[in-house]
Order: sequence, then C-alpha cells, then structure tokens
Amino acid sequence: MGFILSCATTPARIDKLIYILQHSMGKIRYKYFIINICAEYRRFGKFKIPKSLLQLCKQNKRIVFQFMDDLGPITKLIGGFKFLRKKKLINDKLIIIDDDTFYDPTLFYELMDNKNKDNITTGSGFNYDERRNYIITEGQCEMVEGYGGVCFDYQQYNDFLTWYVSFYKHFDFKSDNIVDKYLAGSFLGDDYIISNIYHSKMSIPKGRSYIRPLQHGFEDDALHRNNVFGSNMGSYLYLYDNEKVFDTFKLKFLLNKEIKNIDDNKWQMY
Repeated sequence: MGFILSCATTPARIDKLIYILQHSMGKIRYKYFIINICAEYRRFGKFKIPKSLLQLCKQNKRIVFQFMDDLGPITKLIGGFKFLRKKKLINDKLIIIDDDTFYDPTLFYELMDNKNKDNITTGSGFNYDERRNYIITEGQCEMVEGYGGVCFDYQQYNDFLTWYVSFYKHFDFKSDNIVDKYLAGSFLGDDYIISNIYHSKMSIPKGRSYIRPLQHGFEDDALHRNNVFGSNMGSYLYLYDNEKVFDTFKLKFLLNKEIKNIDDNKWQMY
C-alpha cells in the first residue's frame, strides 16, 4: 500500500510549485504526485505549460500532470480519483494537498495511520460554535481543511460529488440567482462540500505542526481572499444558510439514479 499526492494549481503559481517539488518533496515516498492543471481557468485565464514542468516530469517519473476542467480547488480531489481509477490503484490512499504549503512527510503517514474504511482524515480540522465561528479541533470534526491534507481510500470515490461539480461549468459568478450563487460558493468553498458529503471526519493530533503555509498562499489569488464572499468562512456561511439548494441537487441526483435503474431493469426484461 502506498499513497498518491494530488494538488491543483494556477498559472501564477506553477513555478512556485515546481520549486517546492524540487526542494522539499524529493525524500517523500509518494507513489505519484499528480498536478491537475486546466487549459483555461475561470478566474485566471489560459494556461501554457512551462518547459520547467515538462523537464521535471521527464526527470522524475513519479511526478505527472493531467488536464482537467476547471472545478476550482476541488479539482485536486476529482483529478486524484480519476488517476487512481485509471491506474487501478485499489490499495493506495489518495491525499489531496495545496500548492502553497511545505509538508513534513510525517503528516502523510499520520493521515494514513488514523484512517479507517469509514472516515477521512485531515491535518487540520475545525468545529463551529453556536454563532458559526471557527474552533480548531483534534479528533472528530465537522470540517476538514484542504491545506492540511485530506486522506481518502480508493473506495471513497463519490458518484454524487462527480455529478455535482459538473454544474460548475454552467454558472455565472456575477449572477444573484440563488443557484448560480450557490454554485459559486461551492466553487470557492470546496472544504464545505467535501465535509458535507463525507460524514465521518478526523483531524489528527498535532496535525498543524506538520504544515507550513508559504507566503504566496496569502496573496490576492488565494482562495480565502475571494472577492465573492470575502473569505473561506464567508463562503461556508453562505453555503450553510442556503443548504436547501444543495439538498435539492442531492434529491435530483437520487431521482436520476432511480430513473436509470428503472430503465436498466426494463432492458433486462427483454
């Protein structure tokens, strides 16, 4: 059993990510490091692959990149599962991480050691108080935070999540329509969506001590400085306050599944 690291990045950050891979990830025993990139980003425009990335992948066969539709930060999860399924890496763990952070390798082994078949594990988790304020938490938690790494089993691929994120391509960031705005919130608040779908979540002890965010993670393109909801917590609050929209998507998915099963059963009768 090994582990796959998966991240998403942007045109402005790719050179910094390459630097991180060259200077801090060389001794980590990941099976693959997946860089999920988009030909065109909704927030950042078109992307051209730099020669430095091609050279890096040529020098280190464990580092690969794949093109994805722009799904925001959750691209790293969808892309990671895509790669696991393509390679049939059934017994390996998927760990999603950020592109603006140095990680102590201990984090990845602790995430796997605390993983069971039902939960997902993170290096940074939190709960809410009664006013929806942030309370750092170790052990069982309400929310996982992607920058702290989140660990999944191959079997935890989620059909609903894959279906839901396909709607990201069809919303208008500037629209006040509640569905558009909810999809925008989902695009910017992927930790909330992941935490809503995976019910058992554990934040490992001392997880934050293994994580060192870098300065470019606090610049204007950082997710937590988005100008739609003002911050990560602003995105989460909007998603929470309007969760009936998300519940409607869940019901639609279940209804589509039931209709498909009925149609499949009809075909089996002939």
